[in-house]
Amino acid sequence: MDEDRWLASRFAPERARARLLALYALNYEIAHAAEAAREPGLGAIRLQWWRDGLEAISQGYMPPSHPALEAIFQTAPDSAFAWRLQGLADAREADLAQAPFAAWEDMERYIDTTSGTLMLLAVEACGADAAGEGPRAFVREAARAWGYAGLARASGHWQARGRTLLPPGARLEDVQARARAAYDAAKANAAAMAPAAFPAFGYVALTPGYLRALAQGRIDTPLLGRKALLIGASATGRI
Repeated sequence: MDEDRWLASRFAPERARARLLALYALNYEIAHAAEAAREPGLGAIRLQWWRDGLEAISQGYMPPSHPALEAIFQTAPDSAFAWRLQGLADAREADLAQAPFAAWEDMERYIDTTSGTLMLLAVEACGADAAGEGPRAFVREAARAWGYAGLARASGHWQARGRTLLPPGARLEDVQARARAAYDAAKANAAAMAPAAFPAFGYVALTPGYLRALAQGRIDTPLLGRKALLIGASATGRI
């Protein structure tokens, strides 16, 4: 499971925390199914298996035996929640491609359907609302900040697999600049989000630290520092 999302989930009440952990465990499994596949065909089969399991849950049936699916079955607030989770598997089809993103718009669309969809579902899992213009703008930019930073941090992983995600003519520094711009835009809209939603997006507060690390040739920051930063951010409920 994503360590930073897990850390932020610690600030949620017990029921919301259980939903967040189930959601993040499922997202990890779906992402891993696509990333680990050496053959696109095999990856597509794995993603379809997850779709089928989520479809069963959305119809009220017990899913195939898997801890992540069982956790969703037990914690999902309603059938529509499980149905919408299938979008995470749809978005990961892009991980099976060998070509880079054709344009920045394609990379941004990928981030919106992966990081963005996940954050919206997490906000819902916390019992908060992201329907208004301000909350929607915040979630969109916060998810893009995290998504761009994540793609920059994962560049070595994709290079090892013989693939670059960068659009033609783009540089890794350009991805980092987009992450910074999205973070600044999200921060400007942070007041629009209810404090109850903080566990769903609090980890985005770690974005500047990761960007500084990338500028220094590193991809990680100290765990203790991340914990302290999240504790401070949780006091205001903002990034």
